[in-house]
This record gives sequence, structure tokens and C-alpha cells, in this order.
Amino acid sequence: MALTWSREEARLYQLAAVGLHGKRYPEGEDGIRQAFRDLRAVQLDPLPILGRNHDLVLQSRVGGTHPGMFLDLLHRERLGFEYWDKMLCAIPIKEFPLLRALMEAGGERWERLREDRLDRDHPGAKDAVLEAVRKNGPLSTAELKKLSVAQGAHRGWKTTQAAGAALEVLWNKGRLSISHRVNYRRYFDLTDRVVPRKLLARPTLSGEEFLRELLRKRVDMVGLLPAGGAAETWMSLRQARSGGLPQRMAEQGDLTLVQVDGVRTSFYARPDAARVLRAAEKAPFDDQAQMIAPLDPLLWCRDALAKVWGFAYAWEVYKKPEQRAYGYYVLPVLHRNRFVGRFDGKYETKTNTLHILGYWKEPDGFPLKHPAIRDAFGRFLDYLGGKKIVWPARS
Repeated sequence: MALTWSREEARLYQLAAVGLHGKRYPEGEDGIRQAFRDLRAVQLDPLPILGRNHDLVLQSRVGGTHPGMFLDLLHRERLGFEYWDKMLCAIPIKEFPLLRALMEAGGERWERLREDRLDRDHPGAKDAVLEAVRKNGPLSTAELKKLSVAQGAHRGWKTTQAAGAALEVLWNKGRLSISHRVNYRRYFDLTDRVVPRKLLARPTLSGEEFLRELLRKRVDMVGLLPAGGAAETWMSLRQARSGGLPQRMAEQGDLTLVQVDGVRTSFYARPDAARVLRAAEKAPFDDQAQMIAPLDPLLWCRDALAKVWGFAYAWEVYKKPEQRAYGYYVLPVLHRNRFVGRFDGKYETKTNTLHILGYWKEPDGFPLKHPAIRDAFGRFLDYLGGKKIVWPARS
């Protein structure tokens, strides 16, 4: 099936597809459970500037949430697990059998090379760490250090000891899973003590069957998946794209091919995209402005964001200060079906103060003093659990 939409229709559909329009989630934990189920994945990030990215994703959709609530609920109730899904994500637990295919394959090439290096430099480290976890329950690198397990020097991703590298490799292959976090530190346990048995008993998909399910999941996650470019958004699906699977799925009605007026690149959408758009058109807009997480699924395809939304956005945390166009931790501000501004902020936990370091109005957007923006910052302060906002000198 193929559709042609205006930019306005494409935006409205994408908002509905990623849970930012047409859905009223209950506040607090019930809303988190429902939104997480609908999103199918939430990207994780360690930086705690305004809460963490995953906290920010939920606060834009669910009222009454606070930093730390999501991951606590995720692991306490075994709502989900942590693994790669484009990037590191929290994923609903029912989807473990699907992602196990990636685990059994050993992940991306760089992950397999990392394991080869560990085996070469520290033979036996994986077995020693696995046995320590088996005997002692959930462990982090700190407990492994106290137990003197696999403490040989090993410089790698996020670690300086063989124990840390072994935990990463065993987790990447699905032999260990993240049981919980304490102050964002990961604790690993045997997968069969984390994932329900009924899910472990399900068969692992392979070949085209696996790629079909993963592609459909990715389309659900981003709303509109560009047919060309957007290499990062096609992570783990490059083989599917090069082999023509998306086109075949569109021809078979398992995906919808969408052409947006004035945009050269076509997009893949859900098979019921026309119905979703019709429902979105009937749903009244919430007139509240929302602060959007830097790694929100709405922003995953930055090139498509610029073409469909007319909004250029780059997360500048890894740039030198003099290279930043706006600021360190800048969040877009969404109102209805357009971006009306962006701001750089920092939350000071000791004084419960939200510092607005800068605010930039988009063309035809809202100034900082606009009632919808002031209201949004008030709700954002509640999410942070803060007491005071310090506005920029020029507002």
C-alpha cells in the first residue's frame, strides 16, 4: 500500500504513532506501564542533567512522573529488560524472545571483536564471572572487585578490568541480564533468574521471519522510518534494507509506503497508517506545550525531522562549548504539531532549583513569556520535584 500525505498529515500521524497525540495515559505508574507498552522501547542514557533521557521520554507523555521512577518500576515489576534496539534501550519483557536472535548472533561486528580480544587477553574471565554471578546473585563490577574475580587490567568500553568486559560480553550474548540498578550502576544476574520461564521457552526467530518482526517493531517505534539514509535508525536492519525486505512488506500490506509532499525520501509506516491518521485527525489537541527528550523516538531520524518538521536539532553534549549552536543539554519544546522553541537547562538537586540557561524561540514559535511555555516549565519543575526556577537574564 502507498499513501501520499502533506507535511501536516505526516506530522500528525507521527505524533500519534509515538504516543504524543490522541492518547490520554493515567498519571504515575499506571501511565508509565501503558506508555512503555505502546512505545515498545525507550532509549537509555546515563546523563542526569534534567533527569535522564528515559525519564524525559515518559514525562512528556505521562503526568505525575519523576526521575528514577521508570527504571525502578521496569526492574521491580519485570516490565522490561535492557538491550540493544537501535541503541541501548529498555524494552518490554514480552519482546525478549524477539531480541534473543541478536544475542545469539553475538551482536554487531565490533561487539564480537571485543569478545575475541577479551578471550585472547584474559582466558577464563567469562567463566569466572559467570560462576560468581551464579553463586552470589546479582553482581556489579564493585562486588566482583571485592570478590577478586577477573581483575586483570583490560581497557575497553566502559571498563578498565576484565570483569567489566566479561559482564558486557555475557550480557550482550544473553547469558546475563540486568537485574536492577542502584544509582544507575547495573547489577547483572543469570538471565533465567530475570526473564520469566514462559518467555525463555519460546522459540528464537531467525532469518527473514526475525527481520520482518524487527523491522515492524522499528517502524512502530519511530512512526515514520525513512526508506533512504538514516543509517543509525536502521541499526541491525541493514541486511533487511539491502535485500529489499521493506519493499516486499509494503507490497504485501505488512507496511505502508508513505510519500510526503515536497520530501524526496519516502517513509515506511504501520500497515494501518491510514486508520491511525484518521483517528489522529479526530482527536482534539492537548493545548499544553511539552519538553521533548533529546533521544525521544520522535527525534531519532534527525534528517527526516528537518525535512518533515522543518526543525533542525542536534544534541550537542559531546561538542566543545565553542562549537555548540545552543547549549549543552538542549530540549525541544513541542506545542500541538510544531516545535515552538528549545531550551538549555540544568537541575540543581541540593537547592531543588531548575536553571534555565537559555531559551530560543523558533520562527513563528512562542517566546519564553508565553503562557503555554510558562505553564510547561511549571509542570516540568513538578516532574523534577523542584521548588524554584531561575530564568535567564534575558527572557
